[in-house]
Amino acid sequence: MPMLAAALLALSAPVVTSADVHRVFGLESPALSPDARRAALVVDRVVWSADREDSDLVIVNLGTHARRIVVRAGKDLSDPAFSPDGRRLAYLADDPRTNRTEVFVVPATGGAARQVTHWGSDLSSFSWRPDGRALAFAAAEPRAPQHGTDRFRNSFIFTTEPITAHSHPRSQHLYVQGLDDGAVTQLTSGEESICDGSPLSWSPDGRDVAVTLCRNAILNDQSWSRAAIVNVASRGTRALTGRTMWESNARFSPDGKYVAYLYSDGDTQIALTQLYVTTPSGGPGSAISTSLDRPIGDAVWSPDSKSLIATAPDGLTNAMWRIALNGTAQRFDVGDLVPGIPLTTTGGAESPELGSALARDGTLAFVATATTQPIELYVRRPGGAIERATDFNNAIAHRNWSSAEPITFPTSTGVTADGMLYKPPGFQSVRRYPLVVYLHGGPDDPTMREFDAWAQVMAARGWLVLRPNYRGSPNLGLGYQHAILYDPEEGPSADVMSAVATVRAMGIVDDRRIAVCGWSYGGILTAWLISKYHVWSAAVSGASVNDWITDYGTADDSSADRDLLHGSPFVGDNAAEWRRVSAISYVADVTTPVLLLSDIGDNRDPFATTSMYWRALRDNGKDATLRVWPVAGHFPSDPVRTDDVYRYWIDFIAQHFK
Repeated sequence: MPMLAAALLALSAPVVTSADVHRVFGLESPALSPDARRAALVVDRVVWSADREDSDLVIVNLGTHARRIVVRAGKDLSDPAFSPDGRRLAYLADDPRTNRTEVFVVPATGGAARQVTHWGSDLSSFSWRPDGRALAFAAAEPRAPQHGTDRFRNSFIFTTEPITAHSHPRSQHLYVQGLDDGAVTQLTSGEESICDGSPLSWSPDGRDVAVTLCRNAILNDQSWSRAAIVNVASRGTRALTGRTMWESNARFSPDGKYVAYLYSDGDTQIALTQLYVTTPSGGPGSAISTSLDRPIGDAVWSPDSKSLIATAPDGLTNAMWRIALNGTAQRFDVGDLVPGIPLTTTGGAESPELGSALARDGTLAFVATATTQPIELYVRRPGGAIERATDFNNAIAHRNWSSAEPITFPTSTGVTADGMLYKPPGFQSVRRYPLVVYLHGGPDDPTMREFDAWAQVMAARGWLVLRPNYRGSPNLGLGYQHAILYDPEEGPSADVMSAVATVRAMGIVDDRRIAVCGWSYGGILTAWLISKYHVWSAAVSGASVNDWITDYGTADDSSADRDLLHGSPFVGDNAAEWRRVSAISYVADVTTPVLLLSDIGDNRDPFATTSMYWRALRDNGKDATLRVWPVAGHFPSDPVRTDDVYRYWIDFIAQHFK
């Protein structure tokens, strides 16, 4: 197409709005059949009038790209996994009678789904046994029924739960569910718990299951995690490496000779997660990902047991590498695509033990996006060829998307950092535009060149949108990631201001209209930036920790706070450091109108810290508005409230850009 015609077509395309965001199909949990001819995945679609998402289980023929819905509108449907013979699909979904998560099985050719577990408490994960005649699953023991006044005797010993906890979380244990006789066998017991997100990895002979155990089920204590092997016959559990913390994702190799696992020598905010390989007999084994200087997010065995395919953030993408047992790493070329992670699902894998998205011939299925391409399913063939297998989001693929471009900027760490700059449709380099600095969370959730719907909606307002990767981001090496130790705001904020200076130097910014905003860690930095720098027209700080001592006493991850600083604020003189890094200590210096947003039931960055910050701003005569949602969670989970968050967010900035 001639350049002029392409430009005219782009200008005539509809401008992006929030309504387009609601039309985006979500794709997740891809799983391949053992013969690599079919892929199963969960497809989510917004039902706006009912304020919900419906999930379909879809099978895609990878030869013809024809697709078939095998389960329609399942509630909380997730984690499909083909049986070892490829004839059936197991998946997690809510039992409509009890609203508890159970395992269902449906013929891969279509037909009626059968509920195969009736456990009485939510299942968190499952895995096919290699012979296909049983499943392992992880779940808490069902509560015993209570009668009479016993129904009201519900006190418990409080330890490190979040302050909103109503009960002590029950440990999750490992069970085996027979599919022929329906018998259930319990393999673990006691206070120690199967960790959240732990894969259940069968040995090829079906005698053992590799798991990750935490010392209890309290989320704040998940750092105390260790890889272990459970023997089915004896129901005995033995430690794999002898460590007691920071291990995860233990997986048998297809030949049964090795076990791979992830290990971080400290809090993953500031320490590198590396891929290790050992033997089933035990011992720490060897780290094989040391050449990458990137935190491994997921890893699956190759069919020949000689290497693993691993993912890690690298620059502006999630990269995939083949890592050999000797540590040699070969990066996959996927062009401009940003693969989604993880590669595996809690549904486990077919036999032999591969990832559920990796077939026996080495074919890999993954979901991915690009800056102007919403999510779709892709396949990487053994020779390296990449094929797009679906077109769920074609209806909105030709909107007038922003031209997002990579940028780099200097930092005092010596690392040249990166980020993305979204330019409004019809951008002209001779004009000056309002600038919105939109900060990512985590800090381990870096900006990438992926499809970013809300950045696109902001850019469609006629704004430049800057998404920088400040220190603490894991995509530029351990040194840059580790630089937030004892410095969670000042250093990262200096990086943000360096990125802002880089964009302003382009001569395209209206310096009278610059805003800063973010959620979670992005909200934390926003509150800090409006105290220390005064270039902002407006600010939006969502789910922010504005008082670190309060967060330590109320959140579900208080140990992470302690690891980031010099220990508990209630020991010695440590409190002075905690106050030093808290935005609430600097409210008198704020000159920017700020909108604060929070969920009342947020356990990660509790509403208490945002409420205290708003009161401090108000008492000092600052222009601050606090809007809250009376729901649980770190961010609203339903479509209408999600839209609400961004509507108030974007409108607040727009009001102050007039």
